[in-house]
Amino acid sequence: MANENGAIGWDDDVSESEVKGGGKREDFVVLPDGEYPFAVAKVERGTFAGSKKVPPCNKVDVGVIIDGGDKGRSYVTKMFLMHTTTLGFIYEFLTSLGLHKKGEGAGPIPWGKVQNGMEGRCKVSSRTYTTRDGESRTSNEVKKWLAPAAASEQSGLSDDLDDLK
Repeated sequence: MANENGAIGWDDDVSESEVKGGGKREDFVVLPDGEYPFAVAKVERGTFAGSKKVPPCNKVDVGVIIDGGDKGRSYVTKMFLMHTTTLGFIYEFLTSLGLHKKGEGAGPIPWGKVQNGMEGRCKVSSRTYTTRDGESRTSNEVKKWLAPAAASEQSGLSDDLDDLK
């Protein structure tokens, strides 16, 4: 069993009931490139250890369920680094949820207002990568978070979010 922060020990007993992130892997598909509605399914704060390009800093991992209609649904996780070099990506995401408007004055980033079930739209593409075992896989990634559509165009995807957990 995982501890309270989700960490799993080497010899811990685990079950599928502990899977986090909006559903089981087999419930999701790789969607064709395009624009789709999404709903926030996970928001977790953490710490980024640093890299050659970005020093250690805070991070927020966001999981979204992307609704492809009759094509199925995809689950994508995006890591937002809390650093000035990535601030544009953060504001793009917050704008897609209606939590930021271009030109707003300075203030704290409203991560506390990002809640499961919030909806927006995004531009999705697919990418192919090779696993450590040499297996080729394809997954979706968000290329751009889009400004909000009129309220009448919202998907209602968040209404179905509980069914996937």
